Parts: sequence; structure tokens; C-alpha cells
Amino acid sequence: MQFASLAVIAVAMLASSSPARSQDVWHTTRVLLPGDVIRQDDIVAQPVPRPLPEALFADRDIVGQQIKRRVPADRPLTEPDVGPRIAVLASAPVTVLWSSGSLRMEMQGRAEESGAVGDEIRILNTQSGQTIRGVVTGDGMTEVRRAQ
Repeated sequence: MQFASLAVIAVAMLASSSPARSQDVWHTTRVLLPGDVIRQDDIVAQPVPRPLPEALFADRDIVGQQIKRRVPADRPLTEPDVGPRIAVLASAPVTVLWSSGSLRMEMQGRAEESGAVGDEIRILNTQSGQTIRGVVTGDGMTEVRRAQ
């Protein structure tokens, strides 16, 4: 009986000294193109045979993010492949909201640069020709925020 206990301890020690199995990373299930928004069926968690720099580990939620460059099917995804979904495209019309106290104003402008929700972008006021800065709040929506 004591011999069996020593064997179990020896096996456990060998297992703990062997290299750890690599963590699963996200792989594509189909070709993903720039601008595609990642859906759950576009990715699958799989192990990689060797360490991969900038790999996106499967414990990270990437559904809803946007593909930045073409990624072939059955390939691991990396940090440069994925980013936040763009809500405002450069040169597109945008709604600009501005408020101060109880006063609210809405106007139309043109985005001078693309941005995801939370990004500050330049917006051309098409009536005055002036460029202002606004924060992207949603699809085609920005807000001018002034410090109080």
C-alpha cells in the first residue's frame, strides 16, 4: 500500500514539472475580411502548438469587435487583427449633440476621421466651415462635451 502511495506522489511530481499545456486561443472558422464584425460562429477556441506573439486567448470576449485585416480560415487571431467596432466613418454625415445645463442643441456635421464609441474625433461643421471635436456615442452620433 505504501508503494502505491509513493507511485502516485511520483506521478504527480512529474506532471507538475512538465511544461504546461498552452492556453487556447481564438481561431477563425471562415475567412474574415476588414470591417467584418465578429460573431460567435466566426471563432472557435483551439490550442496552439507553440507560443504565438499577440495571440488572443479564448478567455477574452471578442464577439462584437471588428476585423482590421484579412484573416484566412482556421488561423489564430492576434491583437493587430481585431479592434473595437467603428461607429462613425470618415467623411460620413454625423449628428452632433451639444448640451449646457438645460439647453440642448443638435446639428449635422461631417466626420473628418473614423472612430469607435468613446473615441474623440474631428467633425466639420458644414454650415460654418469650422472644425470641432466630439466624442462618438453611437452609430453616426457624436457629442460635444464641455468642461463645466
